[in-house]
Amino acid sequence: MILVILAVIHIIFVRRRSPKLFITEADLYKMIQKNSTNSTYQRRIPRIIHQTWKDASIPPRWNLSVRSVRKLNADHFEYRLWTDNDMHEFVREKEPDVYANTFLTYSHNIQRVDAFRYILLYHLGGVYIDMDAGCSKSLDILLDALEALDPQAKHLAALPETKPNGLSNDFMISTKGHPLFAELVSHLSIFNHNYIVYYLTIMLSAGPLFLTINEQFFRRSSGIISVRTIEGKAYSPLLLWFAGGNSWHGRDAQIIKYIYEVPRTLQLASIITAFLLIFLIYFLYCCYRRRSVSKTKDLKIPD
Repeated sequence: MILVILAVIHIIFVRRRSPKLFITEADLYKMIQKNSTNSTYQRRIPRIIHQTWKDASIPPRWNLSVRSVRKLNADHFEYRLWTDNDMHEFVREKEPDVYANTFLTYSHNIQRVDAFRYILLYHLGGVYIDMDAGCSKSLDILLDALEALDPQAKHLAALPETKPNGLSNDFMISTKGHPLFAELVSHLSIFNHNYIVYYLTIMLSAGPLFLTINEQFFRRSSGIISVRTIEGKAYSPLLLWFAGGNSWHGRDAQIIKYIYEVPRTLQLASIITAFLLIFLIYFLYCCYRRRSVSKTKDLKIPD
């Protein structure tokens, strides 16, 4: 857990210094103006759309969004809805160690759903999209643009930028076997802790903060330029619209949002203060323990 906390601190202070490659609104408009599918560059991203839900019955509040995803992408994409049973079978088959030692130990099902997204894209590739996201245009535009921007890259991936966490895992694109997703899968066990605060536990164990931290280190350490960040305007509303679905967010999310967005000097002051408080509590606890032990030794056993 200490390593994970240090990684979070690293992201807070270093994330803006690390160069990123973006896919922009202008890139997508260029592809739209061509008004044709990508016939120049080799298709490397599987044309399959993945969505997840606990069973095969889609909630009425997401009927429109799911319908738009299927309708606007029917010509070029295979569609797959994964239920909780499908999810367990797939992870048990493809990643038996992760399944037994990490996947089954999660306290909340949303953690399993988040972890499944990375495992799924690593083994099959394609596009993962949350059910509350609807399509304004065919996703082929985005995939064609990615393949045109990096024509020589063996692996491609795209992740949307978001606040307050840096990257979002509600919409992800990847080639099969991408090294970033291999790293994400291998790091699930390292980040599998109870971080006291419910929201933080979800976000750090396999959610967007987990993704942001690992993508940051992957980009800085591997030197592989195969992950593009989808610019906010290119992400929504140009391609996607949202019906809403993050119902598990709570008050503690506002605290994390504040920590992320305040100026860096205040972040540093807050972190130093927190460490001093932790040290003070630990020091007082040690003093109390010493006094208790000392009193116990001074007690005389009556004859």
